[in-house]
Amino acid sequence: MKITLVIFCLTLLVEPALIGQTAQGDRVSRLLEELSNASGPSGFEGPVREIIVRELHALGIETSTDGLGSVIGVLAGSSERPRIMLAAHMDEVGAIVRYVTPEGMVKFQPVGGWLDQALVDQRWIIMTNKGPVLALSGLRSVHLATSEERTRVTPRDEVFLDVGARSKEEAEAMGIRPGDSIVPSSSFGELVHGRYVGKAMDDRVGCVMLLETLRRLKVQGTKTPNTIYFVGTVQEEVGLRGAHTAVEAVKPDLGISLEAGIAADHPGGRPDSAQEKLGAGPVLYLADAAMLVNLNLRDFFERVAAQNSIPVQTEVTMGGAEDSAELQRFGVGRPAINFAVATRYLHAHNSEIDRSDLDRAVDLLVKALNLLDTQAVADISRF
Repeated sequence: MKITLVIFCLTLLVEPALIGQTAQGDRVSRLLEELSNASGPSGFEGPVREIIVRELHALGIETSTDGLGSVIGVLAGSSERPRIMLAAHMDEVGAIVRYVTPEGMVKFQPVGGWLDQALVDQRWIIMTNKGPVLALSGLRSVHLATSEERTRVTPRDEVFLDVGARSKEEAEAMGIRPGDSIVPSSSFGELVHGRYVGKAMDDRVGCVMLLETLRRLKVQGTKTPNTIYFVGTVQEEVGLRGAHTAVEAVKPDLGISLEAGIAADHPGGRPDSAQEKLGAGPVLYLADAAMLVNLNLRDFFERVAAQNSIPVQTEVTMGGAEDSAELQRFGVGRPAINFAVATRYLHAHNSEIDRSDLDRAVDLLVKALNLLDTQAVADISRF
């Protein structure tokens, strides 16, 4: 009886830890899990950069960095030109510490685009020089709320983080200081087969696209008719800053931004805002808040997709801006496109993708990159 009770108690302790976690999975899901769980808000991309560099080196690609910390790897093809730049941003939305109150509560400033309602009643990790500190964004108890407060969204300037400290001095002794980065505390998992959930899918799914496309090109054993630059950019969420500097280092003839798209296939979602759906194939962005796609490049992707029976979706939105805007503006102008995996619930503690969209995106990229020779890029660039 005692043995049975001990086993039962151990089961209660162990099983909750398994909830939401993936099984061993394949290489792609393991890489996505590692990248999703890594801490990397804008300006603090170090842990993500280490993974990207490790994977590039494992594939035999030497790397360099620009002055802001974007990673650049080069795959030489049969010709130096055209230069094709694939860009996936390494940063995620997060926050930084502003100050600590006398009571030991942490006030913070969001980094990137957050909805106020996504900030409250959540777990966070403060990255300090003494290690990570778990924090909770406090929410007034319903028992104390007025009738007006029960339906009001808490403004961000009223949100605070509780780290359990009893005073400012105790919080500072934990290593917390102004400027420390803050990330959501949320772990990767699989909802049903092929539907993944985790933080920072924007844009760790793009980082996986970047690395898996390189892997596939290396495995094929033949050189592409171009030179491809695989770039992990920084600070996309605060103004495309990494792409602005990285494009100067690469000097591409054509650019492709690899992104998490904006899926609205859920209750409350409207096609007037976004047209993407999970499981319907990779997404070609035709318009967003910062760029209009090169129509010849759109037609090229759609043609290659049709020839290889790969379904694609299109997106026209005025929400969001991606690295493709900086790729497009380089020099006297370059053909560029934003190529995405549809993603639900962006810029929150948890986002969702469909694995089939990711796999098809890599399939299409590999096919397209093998066709982007000097003549193809010249034709795309012609008006």
